[in-house]
Amino acid sequence: MLMLFAGLAAAVIPFQAVVNGRLGRALEHPLYAAFFSFLGGTIALTILVLATTPGIPSWPKENPTPWFYFIGGLLGVVFVTTILIVTPQIGPANVLAATVVGQLTMAIIIDHFGILGVPVIPVSLPRLLGVLMLFGGLLLIQSR
Repeated sequence: MLMLFAGLAAAVIPFQAVVNGRLGRALEHPLYAAFFSFLGGTIALTILVLATTPGIPSWPKENPTPWFYFIGGLLGVVFVTTILIVTPQIGPANVLAATVVGQLTMAIIIDHFGILGVPVIPVSLPRLLGVLMLFGGLLLIQSR
């Protein structure tokens, strides 16, 4: 069931790429579109947090949260801005195929080395073949 939810959530990404790309063209700069994309997300999350959480989180004093746990938003800026710039030029199918290959390649590296404390899942032949097949799919999607 969780895989279904993840798949449904991922289905909005092509629409986000196209809408943000069109907004970047309409506003004549991709960074304006990225700004409004994140502003809309910030407003939606603010409402969601206020409506569903008990209050302000307590920060642990014994084990302080590492600084790099807070860079998710910056990583999102890199991703969204890049997608905004390249989607109008190469199309949403090519962009999304490339992002899937890139995401899964990095995920396998993170798994293999246990980066940021995730459980170690060594690279295996089936996982490697899966990424190679996705890369082959990327090449096929790019052909016209």
